[in-house]
Amino acid sequence: MTSFARLWGAISLVVVAACGCQVASPQPSMPAGFASNDPPVFVRCSYPDEKESPGLDARSLLNLISSQTPALESVRALEGEAALRRHKASVSGAGWFKHLSSEERLWLAGAMAQDAQAAVKAADAIYKAQAEASELLVDLRASREAMKHIDESEARLKRVLLRAENARKASEAAAPLVEAIKADLAGRETARAKLAAQEASALARIKYLAGIDPAGDLQLDLPALDQSKWINGDIFPASCAEQASSIGPGVAASDSLVATLRDCVGLLEGKALVGSKAQSEKKVDFQGALKQAIAGRRELDAKLRLGAVEAAESVTASTRQAAAAAKLLTLAQAATKMIDDRVEMNAPGFGAKELFETEGALELARTEELKARLARHKAHARLWLLVGQP
Repeated sequence: MTSFARLWGAISLVVVAACGCQVASPQPSMPAGFASNDPPVFVRCSYPDEKESPGLDARSLLNLISSQTPALESVRALEGEAALRRHKASVSGAGWFKHLSSEERLWLAGAMAQDAQAAVKAADAIYKAQAEASELLVDLRASREAMKHIDESEARLKRVLLRAENARKASEAAAPLVEAIKADLAGRETARAKLAAQEASALARIKYLAGIDPAGDLQLDLPALDQSKWINGDIFPASCAEQASSIGPGVAASDSLVATLRDCVGLLEGKALVGSKAQSEKKVDFQGALKQAIAGRRELDAKLRLGAVEAAESVTASTRQAAAAAKLLTLAQAATKMIDDRVEMNAPGFGAKELFETEGALELARTEELKARLARHKAHARLWLLVGQP
């Protein structure tokens, strides 16, 4: 696209501005970079929450955030200023470009620059909000599973407590065991209350990020964390870095800002600026802004590449950890079943004490396995956003 064509596209909204300076909300439904002309995808990610559900799934929530997150309010203010600048530069008739005055060129250049800067701010705000919401969604899913584990272990502990109380009737030597089991059960009540508080806080934060009243209602579809096949095939950090650099969040907006500022400089160089000293200084300001935008694009590229590599490495490492934790959990479950069988058969040396000890080991194994899966899903969520998956 030529500079003239870009300028024509920028000025085309003058009519809208003249009719009331209406401000449109950011158009992309995902962070900048999620365009239809994306380069070939190196890593295909399939988001897990794609089934039909009465609740709002993760993909729909992130789309909602992209248009309603409160951080976009400052962006809309910039767009409003840009519309006013276009109105100041509005002209009609053939050959409008040749007949723009110095002042009109300044107004138009300012509008173009502010629009491009607003797009960069929007992409950054959307990405940050979506990244936070993605992690909170994973936390909620893990919290629901942890709550289920507490309920299941509590039921088993109550059976162990009953056996220990029967043993206490035969001998007071079992009294310390009974009290220890009661303390463990009380600890589960504390853990349940803590999880409930964390869930409420996370849900309120998600509603805020989505532009919903934190006191309002929001139904979410939260599938179990066992849906772990987000990425098909092997993950190559170098390929992820290339994809993030090409279509990651903010890339398109940053590239557009650089191109727009170049057009602004060209617009002001196309005709000698006459008038106040301030007008001449404005031309220098645009040149400085262009240099800053180029530097910002390079910095964004480095950050995206680093983030994608770190996320890809984290996916690989956390997947190995999750596999190892799953094996340990399987061993703990087998040991618990063996002890249960021995106790049921009234085998010598096996009683409530052994059941209580194996229950503790099983609970620890469950916790570590859940933590490993939580880390893996969070790494997947980070990578999914960084590589700009639509």
